[in-house]
Amino acid sequence: MTAVAGGSIWSRGGTSRAGWLCALLALLPLPVAACGSLDADTHRRLVAGDLQRQQALAAALSARADTIVIADVLATVPDGARVRVRQRIKGAEDAELQVAPANRLDALGCLPSAGFGNVALQPGEHYLFYLAGGTVLRAGNLRRGPEEFTLEQELAQVRAPVPAPATREVR
Repeated sequence: MTAVAGGSIWSRGGTSRAGWLCALLALLPLPVAACGSLDADTHRRLVAGDLQRQQALAAALSARADTIVIADVLATVPDGARVRVRQRIKGAEDAELQVAPANRLDALGCLPSAGFGNVALQPGEHYLFYLAGGTVLRAGNLRRGPEEFTLEQELAQVRAPVPAPATREVR
């Protein structure tokens, strides 16, 4: 152990715990490593960029999904959840659907786009579901924070016409 004023720090090979922690944090992407240490202007720019990423993710998921609905989670089971459709946006005509998974962790991060595909369904909660063959691509809670794509923005993105792919004339 290395003695330090007021106590001691565990150390191995001359590197303290704090040193190892700093080295680990240096490996993390900027938004994760600097979640709470950004000045206001940098934070605003980061949030604006993240809102654009959320918009792009919503557009991509909308194209992949065969069903998009606003639904209430009735019950969860280890392999999925039963949901009651409140509003159909695309696909399924059923009043109730079985979806899977009920829980999935794709990514962690400080900004909402990092967890855009994470799924953590809770009975009684309301979500905007993007589904492909009954598999949950996204379950966006209807209650959203100030740095998240609003439900109105996301629904507008989902309902926007998909541009036709560019074609090239062959001679």
